[in-house]
Amino acid sequence: MNHSNWSGRAFTSLSSLASFILLLLTGIVLYIEPHGRVAYWIKWDVLGLQKDQWGNIHILSGLLFLVASGFHLYYNWKPLIKYLGGKIEATLRYKRELVISCLIFLWIVASGSWSLPPLIYVTDLCETIKNSWVTSPELEPPFGHAERVSLKTFCKKQQIPPDQAMVELRKAGFKFNSPDKTLEEIADSKGTSGMGVYEVIQKLEPKPVTMKPGAAWTSANIEETFADTGVGRKSIGQIIKEHELDHKTVHQRLKERGIMAKDNDKIKESADRYEVTPIKILTIILVDKI
Repeated sequence: MNHSNWSGRAFTSLSSLASFILLLLTGIVLYIEPHGRVAYWIKWDVLGLQKDQWGNIHILSGLLFLVASGFHLYYNWKPLIKYLGGKIEATLRYKRELVISCLIFLWIVASGSWSLPPLIYVTDLCETIKNSWVTSPELEPPFGHAERVSLKTFCKKQQIPPDQAMVELRKAGFKFNSPDKTLEEIADSKGTSGMGVYEVIQKLEPKPVTMKPGAAWTSANIEETFADTGVGRKSIGQIIKEHELDHKTVHQRLKERGIMAKDNDKIKESADRYEVTPIKILTIILVDKI
């Protein structure tokens, strides 16, 4: 047999196999990776590749699979049509099996659309795995894609003096010449992440507002104190820690008002989910009886 000639069929089959393997591998990685806000903040990677790189490979693998599938149809069009013609006639004799197959298809679509158990447990597991990467509040960025904003903007949002931040970062070995550099660019100068930059300058933030001994939070002074402060960007766990609250008591208060939330859930995200304001969520957390 002469193997020197180019075989389009063999190339198509091997390309299909390669793209399927890549889709499987990248699909597993994307299933278990942390949420984007965390992945970019901590510079998460697997095998030296970060979240966006795995995403790019997954998309391009899908494109390769589609192209290879197109060529596969091209090379096998006539036998495929002949095969399907015979199979369609045979399939119609199995009406029960056809109906069950259609029902399974509709079941999958409905489960994904309306979060119906038990199939939705697969996506719930995915969410659980992604959330499990956040083992402490520090692993959550103070706001989405914080690593992509300039140091100047970041300091403004976190109420940090930018000049002092630059001094602290340079003392810590970061090399940059302007506060217009993003946290990501500054982090790259030392081979770390946006979280690594924040750890150095976090001490410059204003201390969280706390009540004086003997005083108590009320709905009125919570709104007066926290309105327009960006408290919605903080997680429930951060609020519990900053105000030295009892973990079980806080979650019991939330549960009594129909709010199911976890420590790493942002105040604003929980508020949006239950169609209330962030101040309302904060009031439930801080006030014993509303």
